[in-house]
Amino acid sequence: MVIAQTSGDTSTATDLLHLVFIVGMAGLLVGGVVALLVLWYVRGRDPAIDAVAEYITEPPDDLPPGAAGTLLDEHADHHDVVATLLGLARHGAIRIHEIQPKARRGRQQVDYELEIVDPAATESRLEQDLLAALFDGRPEPGRTARLRDVKGRFDSQEKQIKADLYQELVDRNYFTKSPEITRRKWRALSWFGLVASIVVGLVVTALTDAFALLPTFAAVVVWIVMIRMSKSMPQKTRHGAESAARWRAFRTYLQSIERYENLSEARALFDRYLSYAVAFGMEKRWMAAFAAAGASKPGWFDSPSAGDGDDIGGTFLDTMQTAWIFGHIGGGGVDLPNVGMPNVDMPNIGMPNLGDADLQGMAGALGGGLQDMSGGLAGLLDSAGGIFDSIDFDI
Repeated sequence: MVIAQTSGDTSTATDLLHLVFIVGMAGLLVGGVVALLVLWYVRGRDPAIDAVAEYITEPPDDLPPGAAGTLLDEHADHHDVVATLLGLARHGAIRIHEIQPKARRGRQQVDYELEIVDPAATESRLEQDLLAALFDGRPEPGRTARLRDVKGRFDSQEKQIKADLYQELVDRNYFTKSPEITRRKWRALSWFGLVASIVVGLVVTALTDAFALLPTFAAVVVWIVMIRMSKSMPQKTRHGAESAARWRAFRTYLQSIERYENLSEARALFDRYLSYAVAFGMEKRWMAAFAAAGASKPGWFDSPSAGDGDDIGGTFLDTMQTAWIFGHIGGGGVDLPNVGMPNVDMPNIGMPNLGDADLQGMAGALGGGLQDMSGGLAGLLDSAGGIFDSIDFDI
């Protein structure tokens, strides 16, 4: 009788313990998710601001294009570095020359040569450090460097370039601290909580039974969500939120440039805002639009494949090629803007399947010359994206 009563008491205690574990799991899941939402609302959400115009036709301030891209997505990436490189060229610090390979058997990759013109023609610490990185710390007039040879130099200075992009935003009081530092702090806390929860859960399981894994599982889920949420934890200041809203309005203008401008009469905008288009990740559409409108290539870019017309596109075939060759910078298809040409669904453009020689001959007959698929200004952006892509890794 006493034995039966003891067995019953033990069973009741075990059932009660299991109930505690089940309730604990539910409480951790619900309470943890609610706590994370409150945490983001208080520590991660940008301040509310007044409404701004739907679009702005000029950059709202003098923030470098690369830093503007970092401001909007809160991550420094290769788009921002390529945009800074183009800024160096547009400001007159460097010229960029396309180097065609010598005619040999097999396909050879086009390369690009960077030539220093005026190392003092930089407009930010970011541009100064990138110029120094590309030329091994000795940016002197007349020095040249092949783009494919600067990857190692850039990789060794990648942390400094990334720090410059974030510091530009901190210096302008857009953030109180670097977004990268904020992400790392919350991510480190999340990983610590995840590991601690697993260790505690295993210890409690060893001392009780397998039901102790239920709240452990819930805690692991919550910490994993927090790891993912750490990307959204950088919080702008009110000034930063207002500036970001204006830059988004400018980005809207660039995204739908053909809606607001007659591109045939506004070809100068191509070079003026190209670096911003790259920073915002819309260079494919930007180049396709202005190639169709017959815009000239930038004065800082020398290309033997541009022909006598100095167009970035010049012909329908050139427009297709320009839109097609992007790789590291964008990837994927391209939606050609409405700039007076038929609506084309690429790559099936309804043309007969011609050989390479036929395409070259047709392009030449039309007057622009079909560039090598890895050459031209679009090839420069693609190559530079591959050179600078080490900055994309964000721990």
